[in-house]
Amino acid sequence: MDSKEHISEELLPRMPEVRNHDLTASSATASKSIIQSPVPLSEKQDVHVDQASLTHAFQQLGLQEQLPMAERMFTSLAVIIKRAAEQSGVDLDVRGILTILRRADEASRRGFRDIEGLVTVRNVLDQLRLAHSPDLVEAARILANASRDASWRLPFGQSGLLGFILRLQATEGTEDDILVPSLRIIGNACADTVINREMAISPDYLPSLVRHVKNRKISKIIIPVVYNICNDYERAQHAFRTNGLCPALIELLADSRFERNALLSLVCSLLEFSTQQYDVVNCPEHSIQTVTELLLEEDIEPDDMLLVVSTISVLLQHDRFQNKFIEQDLVNCLMDAIVHLSPSVSTDRSQIALPTIGGDPEEEVLSSLRSAITQILADVSAIGAFSETYTVGSLLVQTLIRWLAPDGQQQLQICACLMLGNLARSDAVCREMVHSMGLHDRLLEILADKTHPQVSYAVLCFLRNLALPTDNKAILGTQRSVEIISRFWSSDVNPQVQHASVSLLRQLLNGCIGNVRWLLESLSTDQDSPAYEKTYLSLLLLMFGRTDDAATKFEVARTVATICRCISASSQGLPSQSTNAIWHRLYGMHLDIANPLAMMISQSRFPILRSEGWFALALMARTREGSVAVSEVFQRLEVFSVLVTAITGQSTNGTEHPASVHTTTNDTSGSNGSPEQIREMEAKDRENALVLVNELLRHTGTEVSVIRRSILEDLMRGPQSVEGVQDLMTRAQSEERLG
Repeated sequence: MDSKEHISEELLPRMPEVRNHDLTASSATASKSIIQSPVPLSEKQDVHVDQASLTHAFQQLGLQEQLPMAERMFTSLAVIIKRAAEQSGVDLDVRGILTILRRADEASRRGFRDIEGLVTVRNVLDQLRLAHSPDLVEAARILANASRDASWRLPFGQSGLLGFILRLQATEGTEDDILVPSLRIIGNACADTVINREMAISPDYLPSLVRHVKNRKISKIIIPVVYNICNDYERAQHAFRTNGLCPALIELLADSRFERNALLSLVCSLLEFSTQQYDVVNCPEHSIQTVTELLLEEDIEPDDMLLVVSTISVLLQHDRFQNKFIEQDLVNCLMDAIVHLSPSVSTDRSQIALPTIGGDPEEEVLSSLRSAITQILADVSAIGAFSETYTVGSLLVQTLIRWLAPDGQQQLQICACLMLGNLARSDAVCREMVHSMGLHDRLLEILADKTHPQVSYAVLCFLRNLALPTDNKAILGTQRSVEIISRFWSSDVNPQVQHASVSLLRQLLNGCIGNVRWLLESLSTDQDSPAYEKTYLSLLLLMFGRTDDAATKFEVARTVATICRCISASSQGLPSQSTNAIWHRLYGMHLDIANPLAMMISQSRFPILRSEGWFALALMARTREGSVAVSEVFQRLEVFSVLVTAITGQSTNGTEHPASVHTTTNDTSGSNGSPEQIREMEAKDRENALVLVNELLRHTGTEVSVIRRSILEDLMRGPQSVEGVQDLMTRAQSEERLG
């Protein structure tokens, strides 16, 4: 029993996993260029060291003030330490400390990194902290600036300096003026340095880093810091994810005072990985709205939009956010986004809906983005709350209908078909769309125009849902519609599109004898033309023999079975002469009509389809012409063996035939059922096979070989003749080999 299906954009490429890039960040910006090449965090206004004192110190030591920060770090610290001892009263061994720092400074200028000097600095910082000296801030800023040099990353960790800074930032009540340079040190020291990252994600320090994410005042520092720690390092990503980075980011984004633009690219990247494998049910109620509205940011880049869309997709896996998405009318937000991203109607309609390999990289990103948004909208439209909120007469639905203009933008056509197709999952809605709104005419116009395969696929799926109500079939199934559908049966058509076209045809034929007649119409009215001897069904059977796609083959076979059932059922309400004429045209013009059914009964993967095949063959064999067509396929020994096995329950080599229990892998067959149901189906298959044998003997018994006739007669006698049947099959197989 067919049902209206949830339509999705099956041709979409898999969303790529976004790789975390190296970053740099200044105090003012974290733009797209930041992600391209790693440079350390810096903060221009963060250097408040007394420049006059530094200059004097440089002159005393004979150094140039223009030396790189990494090479003048110890000298600058010496100035701060001396001042702290003289002015702040901090108890320090100034002479001993300065001696160590001078030696460390000389080593630094020669390119060496003195660990002892850093250990001394760490101890001094601890004393400054205990004394609540304001010089601690100045010293931290000097270290933060020096940490921009990658050569200090490992020494900062090995000396214990990074550990001290991590403890400092984790201390409750640490003020922002010391917190900012501390975070800069952490971010720079952890860049591409695993041992330092491991220190940062320790349970002693990680919760505080996540807590700082919510602090809007230091967001321009903490976001790049977290990014640096997590970049290309799964252990860090997992640690931040499990410690609630996602809710923290969303709380930050929800703060109206947070300046999103400067950090948008980094935030999008952090959001994307922080939602993966995370129970987003722990996120705040406003999460879906906060994240979705990022798509409306003026400066957001397409790459970042992809990350946002990925996050939205994860959130929408939960019912709570699905309902919020619909309640807060975020559907329109995504629809606005896809309109903004789509080329104008005036653009060349050869514009494709899917990314192409080797094409323009920017357009590939935009195409992937449009498809990803379309998939979300398709999934949302399949939720029950969607049809309850957006009725056929709603403004949103009217917008989707406008997108179905024959000359419209292709991605919008796809999106409209998927969403409206999912809305059309009740007979009442389907009837209104066909009888009152005439949407099928628009859809057929789009199909009639040679368009992109994905557009055709979406239109065909939508039409299939519309074709399910009985009173829609005759309206949809005209000669023009059959002719348009048949265009997809040529050899150069995408297999998924071919399958969808045959599936639509099968629905149009189901219970509608008028549409069967259209399928049996000649391709030409000119009796002298070769096309006069061919029908649309001829084209379908030709495609069956040509295609390698199993799903399409099965769908053609089911269509043939549907034709047989429809003609048989209509015979009760039609004059026998009229019914006989239809049967005659079916068999007389299609000598290979039974081939698809032979395939159905010869496979064991889908028991339901196999049963369909036996039933249809039994129907065909009731007439003389049908028996001839069926007898033709049983001339093949492998098909004849299937008949023997279905009745005797044993394979033709004498072994018992086991019940077929297989798992379906697509929608072709529906459910296979339980083992008990399968046994019931096999019993019915045996009954239909016996009916088939009886009809073959009655209509064509004199036309088959003596051995095969004997086998058919023995099959009718019952289980006691199984052994004789096996002997005869052995003889038949020998004759076949001798040929």
